[in-house]
Amino acid sequence: MEQPIEWPADVSATIARELRRHRTERSISAQQLADACARLGHPALQRTVISNIENGRRRDVSVADLLVLAAALEVAPAALVFPAGYAAETEYLPGRTATPLEAVDWFAGVGAPEDSALALARRHQELERRIRGVYRRIWEQGIAEQRYVVELEDAEAEAGRTMARELTDQLMELREEMTRRGLEVPPLPGLERPTG
Repeated sequence: MEQPIEWPADVSATIARELRRHRTERSISAQQLADACARLGHPALQRTVISNIENGRRRDVSVADLLVLAAALEVAPAALVFPAGYAAETEYLPGRTATPLEAVDWFAGVGAPEDSALALARRHQELERRIRGVYRRIWEQGIAEQRYVVELEDAEAEAGRTMARELTDQLMELREEMTRRGLEVPPLPGLERPTG
C-alpha cells in the first residue's frame, strides 16, 4: 500500500523535471522565469522557489503555481504534469497509467459524458467555430469573385448558407438546453439570431 505515498512524490518529480526542461529549452534563467511569473500577477514564485521546485526541495506545487509557471513558459499546464513526447507512459493516478497524451485528454475532460457541462460547452464552441468557418468561406469566395457576399447566387454559396442555417439551428437548440440547465451561455458576437 506504499503506492499512494510514492505517487505524489513521483508527480512532484515530474513537474520539477518538466519545469526545468521547458525553462532550459527556452534559455530562460530561474530569475527570468520568476520575473515573468511576477508580471503575470504571482510574485510569490521567486527565483528561490523555482529553484527549490526544480531541485526537489519543494514538492508541493499548487494548481495556481502550475498555471502561472506554464503561462510564463508558454506551454500548456498539462505539459508540466504529463510529459507528452518525453515519456512513453505516465502514472496519472495512483496505480493507473496511460500514455502522456491520454493523460492530458483525461485531465482536459476529453470524452466527458455528452450531457456534462464540459461536453455541452465544447459542443457550443465547435458549432460556433464551424458556423464562422462557413461564413468566412462564403465571404472569401465572394471577394475572390469580386462580388459582395449578398450577391452570391451560385449553388456553392447557397449550400454554404444552408449549412450555416442548419448549424445555427443546432447551436440555438444547444443554447436553449444550456439555459434550461442553468449553465453560462457564451455570447455570440455577430452570430445572434434576429428577434421578431
